[in-house]
Amino acid sequence: MKQMIISLTVIMILMTSCATIQQENQQTFPPDVTAGIQTTMDSLTAVDTPTGMVVWIDTPGYRFEGASGSADLKADIPIAPTGAFRIGSITKMFTATVILQLAEDEVLNLDDPLARWLPAVTEQLPNGDQITLRHLLTHTSGLFNIVENESYYADLFAAVTMNEDTGAAELACVQRDPHDTLTHYVYGKEALFEPGTQWSYSNTNYTLLGMVIETATEKPLADVYRTFIYEPLGMTSTFLDCYEEAKVDVVHGYMGLGDTKTDVTDLHESIGWSAGGLVSTAPDLITFARGLFGGALFDDPESLTAMTTPAPGSSYGLGISVREEMMGHAGGIAGFRSVLNYVPAFDTVIVMLYNNDAADPEQNLAEVLKPAFSLLQETE
Repeated sequence: MKQMIISLTVIMILMTSCATIQQENQQTFPPDVTAGIQTTMDSLTAVDTPTGMVVWIDTPGYRFEGASGSADLKADIPIAPTGAFRIGSITKMFTATVILQLAEDEVLNLDDPLARWLPAVTEQLPNGDQITLRHLLTHTSGLFNIVENESYYADLFAAVTMNEDTGAAELACVQRDPHDTLTHYVYGKEALFEPGTQWSYSNTNYTLLGMVIETATEKPLADVYRTFIYEPLGMTSTFLDCYEEAKVDVVHGYMGLGDTKTDVTDLHESIGWSAGGLVSTAPDLITFARGLFGGALFDDPESLTAMTTPAPGSSYGLGISVREEMMGHAGGIAGFRSVLNYVPAFDTVIVMLYNNDAADPEQNLAEVLKPAFSLLQETE
């Protein structure tokens, strides 16, 4: 994180001005491209699975802001391009960014043993004395994944109540102690492999990183995200669900239970936290991606290089999926699916958000982008 006190206000003003200039210089996509993307979106939301979707495509010269489908089936409210969604594991990009910022500030080191920060927790983990922060960031720790415990979803749905008037599934917000989460779902599970020898995606890794952030900063995670990321970039609609006051209303999210779509908007899977607990909007995610990949969040360019370099034997860097053509993250949580990708060759950011957890934004990505591909090539 950039060290700044008095200069913070000045920098934020300058960044806001730059963002305004960029928006003014951007054009909407040509009518035929816009119509092609919108037609594709409408065809996807017309089928049974997707309920509503938002797509933003941000290039150096053009921006597409689109929405299709419903934000609330019962009230028949159309979805808006600026609607707020739970973004699931895209949260991991934010958590990894903060860890790298703390490393730049020499508060911690990526190769610190986890035991330096969470000694009592480490004693409860298999191979705990061998695990480093880098292992957690890259999913090479070998730790069991919280949500793969057979009790996790059983406990979740046992706590859910059904609203007799609306038919919606509800689970009140709870600010869960991550120590309790680990006790219930991780402690006692065997290691999948020795740290650093293989790769396996695990939400446990990012729960532990959230705990490290709070220990290192002596501040709540929600406050750290805000100070380190949202405020410097001017993000106004992103927040950590259940752990701070909601900044905006979330669109209704839906889950297929039996033959019906069940409203799970008020089913708060608050266990996600640093691994999947954020709520955001497409414009805020565009701002985050531009700040991250444009270098505004790091003092040292090597931090971004480290973040976007896959761990050996994987396609995952530090909190980010790195593929041949794009990098970013997908997310899924009760009622919602999402994807945030950056395409370096076109300097393009793509955000796709769904309010139905049976949707597959990664599968639909190429289809949605197809009408714009020729235009994107021109911006290369």
